[in-house]
Amino acid sequence: SAELCLLPALAALLPPLPGPGGPGPAEVGLGALPAGLRAAVRSLVGDLDSLFTALGLREESFAVGALSRVVAAELANYAPARNRRRTATNKASVIFVDRTLDLAGAVGHHGDNLAEKILSVLPKLPGHKTDVMVNMVELTALQTSDETCTIIAPGCLAQPNDPAAKALWESFMNLKQKEAVMEARRHLVEAASRENLPIKMSMGRVTPEQLSSYIQLFRNNLKALENHCGLLQLVLATVQTLKHPQTSKWDNFLAFERLLLQ
Repeated sequence: SAELCLLPALAALLPPLPGPGGPGPAEVGLGALPAGLRAAVRSLVGDLDSLFTALGLREESFAVGALSRVVAAELANYAPARNRRRTATNKASVIFVDRTLDLAGAVGHHGDNLAEKILSVLPKLPGHKTDVMVNMVELTALQTSDETCTIIAPGCLAQPNDPAAKALWESFMNLKQKEAVMEARRHLVEAASRENLPIKMSMGRVTPEQLSSYIQLFRNNLKALENHCGLLQLVLATVQTLKHPQTSKWDNFLAFERLLLQ
């Protein structure tokens, strides 16, 4: 069967739905719309019926969005359309989509980008809009499961005085997540090697647990901590983001958005 996607594009067809006390989006019917909008919907349904008649279509309608449901329901109940569907020979699926879904582009989970995930998942650094708090407890001897622990000052993403950290942040922004995480491991291994720390480079998939084990090597070496503090903050941000429960939700949202786009 043919697939025909029709998007009601006129601004007049996109008024706000009734507010509190009115019918919910799933309950809105043609009678709940203003008179001018009802006339516009009926005109659109008539035009669609004329188009489908010319094409000899017997359509099956689907709708995504409240207003689209109204249009699809009116087309289904339109008397000339019912007569046409009895005799038409060509089958088609018609999908009506509310143009308000264009907003999904502005709020979507656009890609496999580690920087975007870090900025979205970790809590904001107090007084800042574009930086986050990185929990630094892992680099100390303090043992606590309290994620809100404020004894240790938080780290952050801005590391202007650390060339390695700046290069790693560029990777987070420009590479896919898998490649960016591998870059984090590479930078960490190079830093540990320069400090003569007993690190063993492993191949294959990078896991948060592996990065944490590498970070632990720096914990008892104050000189190494001082030399690579910026880099360690970015790697800790990576570990905490990958372990965060919101990250799996992010991946689910991204998969759904790609499916919707298809």
